[in-house]
Amino acid sequence: MNLVAANRGMRLDIRHVQVLVEIARAGSIRKAAGVLQVAQPALAAQVRRIEQALGGAVFTRTRSGITPTELGRYVIGSGRELLARFDRLLADTAAEAGAGQVTFGVMFVLDAGTGLRLLRTAMPQADIALRDVNSVPEALAMVRQRELDLVLFYEFPGPRPPLPDGVERRVVIGVEPAFIGLPADHPHASLDALPLPALAEEQWIIGGHGDGTSREARFLLLCGRAGFSPRIRHRVDTCESMFQLVRHGEGIALFNPLCVPPADVVLRPLAGEPHYRSTALCWRSDSPVARHIDEFHRLLVATYHAEVALRPHYRDWWLAVGGDLVDAPPDAPRPVPCVN
Repeated sequence: MNLVAANRGMRLDIRHVQVLVEIARAGSIRKAAGVLQVAQPALAAQVRRIEQALGGAVFTRTRSGITPTELGRYVIGSGRELLARFDRLLADTAAEAGAGQVTFGVMFVLDAGTGLRLLRTAMPQADIALRDVNSVPEALAMVRQRELDLVLFYEFPGPRPPLPDGVERRVVIGVEPAFIGLPADHPHASLDALPLPALAEEQWIIGGHGDGTSREARFLLLCGRAGFSPRIRHRVDTCESMFQLVRHGEGIALFNPLCVPPADVVLRPLAGEPHYRSTALCWRSDSPVARHIDEFHRLLVATYHAEVALRPHYRDWWLAVGGDLVDAPPDAPRPVPCVN
């Protein structure tokens, strides 16, 4: 039986095979729609068109989900073999070409310029294109769908979406705490660490972007555990804007610890359980980047540690909590204000 059918005006291709395989893996069109990042009705309609082109039902629908028919088992089994052969073909072709083009995704508030520079150091023969991503589910979907070869992203504590088949993950920075920005003349500015309950009456400034990573939900959870609901007054997207608001008494703010404060603002860590995020890499195991992940990961960690070492407020916290700092590369960038 030929998987590439041309019946009733529709020609099937490998993307349709990927859809059927993903639906079979998920066990329902609803779950598969979430993984594929498409609307459930659109995916159901696509399945009907595929079944029409094949000349028979691929799935049997029940209240508990779907199961493949006899035709479906043949198509999906053959499809998995086809996808595996196609993956090997791409990997062999990329290796033969010496890496070729690599598409690198970076979540939008991370330092894309430094990441791109380090990836080019690890893969000097590759033609690298950069893409912004907005959330972890979007990033993983783009890697799975081969729109990205690898992605650098951050996430907050909580349930993680499952990794698609053939995708690997490695942590770069396990705990990157949020620091609190205060005016230098604030009553708590002299404290080495800030107890969150002591900030219950403050007005807050937080990042205004919806980044799909549970940043705000995690912050609200920690405040709730401390016995209060924070009064969020301003939402802005950059460190520069947040520092301006803090220095003019508009509230206190959550900052990335790599941000460099002006002279009249101080950054202090939270006492006890920090509000933090982690940074990680994901890549396809059959991508040409897989052979270079160890070197790229090493460069990312070393460069980050070099940045930590250049910031006294963060260096002190890191040495007390995070452990030793690895040797800094000779071309470590100097501290500059950054987005939050």
